[in-house]
Amino acid sequence: MSEAVTEGQLVPLRVRVELAHAAVQRLAESCGVDLLHVKGPAVDPGLRGHDGRGTDADVLVRPAHVRRFLAALHAHGWRTETTFGAGSAFDHAANLYHSSWGLLDVHRLFPGMDRDPAAAFEVLWAERVCRDLGHVPCPVPSPLGQSLLLLLHAARTRTGGVHPDVGPNWTLRTEDERRHLRTLAERTGATVGLAAATGELGVHAGSREAALWEVFAGDDDRLGEWRARWRSARGPAAKASVAVRSLGVNRYYLRQRLGREPRGADVALAFVHRLGTGTRALVVRGARRVRR
Repeated sequence: MSEAVTEGQLVPLRVRVELAHAAVQRLAESCGVDLLHVKGPAVDPGLRGHDGRGTDADVLVRPAHVRRFLAALHAHGWRTETTFGAGSAFDHAANLYHSSWGLLDVHRLFPGMDRDPAAAFEVLWAERVCRDLGHVPCPVPSPLGQSLLLLLHAARTRTGGVHPDVGPNWTLRTEDERRHLRTLAERTGATVGLAAATGELGVHAGSREAALWEVFAGDDDRLGEWRARWRSARGPAAKASVAVRSLGVNRYYLRQRLGREPRGADVALAFVHRLGTGTRALVVRGARRVRR
């Protein structure tokens, strides 16, 4: 969606995203929720490695406040598009939509800071600064915190080569600045994620925390991703959840592909296709092992 219509006027996407940040901030204040605005217009311009602007607003919520915040959002016209478990491999964000403000990603943790999300949030919150978004003062991470989040995001979303955010936030930084970034990563439990962004993941090879980052770094197939998700899951309950969801059909993405609400037959067909894709991936892997 590139434009939103409000009272007969076309609203540019960048303006709508800022207004979404402002509206969400006012709602958070009204219900006593702590959150940090991240990515997109919340980032200092000098830290952006590209001119692309996001299509949604992103907020990182104090974990203890997530349930309260979602209830407030639903009470004020937002509807859930994807739940935490139906999004990324890190189960980190729920996606919501509002007819006036557009899309919102509610992060209960930031990928790479999942060892202790509450402690990581507290570190970022204690060093927060303020940035006006839609003429509303909004708390955002410190510039150093913004750089770390951008690097973690870059490690997860690169599609080959070096992500453009790595330059201004790491490569072009001084050694002293990189030392401070490493220290912040240690304090927020993001050491492995930072290593993935900076090409140093090999130091952590084979560890549970490195499993998912190795998938993104190596462009593995979906079967490899689910195996990594299982390895990374903490405890029997989390591993069982991963195993069950690996077989399920993501109705949100199916709805996006079909352009309508999927019917039972659509879900069944997608499930069969999913099984077929998994079987083919197993055959390919088996053939590679035989050749080796």
